Amino acid sequence: MMDFSDLEKTILNRIQRDFPLSRDPFEEMASELHMSGAEFLDSLRSLKARSIIRTIAGIFNAGRLGYISLLAAFQVDDGRVDEAAGIINSHPGVSHNYLRDHRYNIWFTLAADSREKIDKAVQYLAERAGAASYLVLRNERLFKIGVFLDTGCGDSPAPAHAAPSISPADAGEKDLSREQKEAIRLLQADLPLFPGPFGRLIDENAGLINEDDLLDYSRSLMQEGVMRRYSAVLRHVQAGYTANALTVWKPGTGADIDRVAGIFHARTLVSHLYLRSAWPDEWDYPLFAMIHGRTDEELSRVIRELSRESGLAQYQVLRTMREFKKERVVYFSPRFKEWEDEAGI
Repeated sequence: MMDFSDLEKTILNRIQRDFPLSRDPFEEMASELHMSGAEFLDSLRSLKARSIIRTIAGIFNAGRLGYISLLAAFQVDDGRVDEAAGIINSHPGVSHNYLRDHRYNIWFTLAADSREKIDKAVQYLAERAGAASYLVLRNERLFKIGVFLDTGCGDSPAPAHAAPSISPADAGEKDLSREQKEAIRLLQADLPLFPGPFGRLIDENAGLINEDDLLDYSRSLMQEGVMRRYSAVLRHVQAGYTANALTVWKPGTGADIDRVAGIFHARTLVSHLYLRSAWPDEWDYPLFAMIHGRTDEELSRVIRELSRESGLAQYQVLRTMREFKKERVVYFSPRFKEWEDEAGI
């Protein structure tokens, strides 16, 4: 497990909660933690250089941006796994792609700006990747999204990185102005670790709006639920959470999904919680929970406890074998059209 100083633990917990949307958020957070801005930034740079911090950026509600997202699972021969992963990763709407210990061995998330495009993309990728079979698992309800990896300082409570229970139909696309789309483009980029970072972010990414407007738009996007949060995301393994698994659960006929979701939701180590579409006779585990642990023993214990507390006895644990891709989808990127034109979609 990574050995962090007390100062680093405090900083890592703080930056996962949120980032002040202000001219100098680093100075503001440093003041909260009773340290100098220079000391705070030096620690952040060290943590980034050691690959503890993955990104500092905005996390957006895809549905409010006019995008549809889903989870897909491909069954691919072991000898073609690397080739298939490369083909899948070429799509700009693929943010997460993992090898898992299951007959369906490649699991990835995909986003596109229409139902027609996303369905065609899955079919195209399956054919190119040589999938013998595949599942399309659409989002029915979202209960929770976002992980807080407690680094152990004990002075920073976990944030409520959770979404209310919503279905894709509830989200609703927002009519975004050109300036708002420009703000979203900028807020998706990794925040520079310098004083006045949002001004520097604009300069480094050829921004078309000024700093005051970017900050104003970022606050309004947050208030309207378009941006879920603006914060740091850590690399799980480097932060000490070496055991991670996608768990899938079968609630059974008549199960109280809201009660069950509340039990899972309360666990800090559960980062993502979805109800997804089921496939009769092929896939009848519609409740998906991503769970993290510092050790295999902790991960197994949390799963057993969730089973006991929820009353769900039928579940599968899909452990992460390899990470093929993990990066933010860049919404409104021209890469979507370029990929679709090349694929003939």
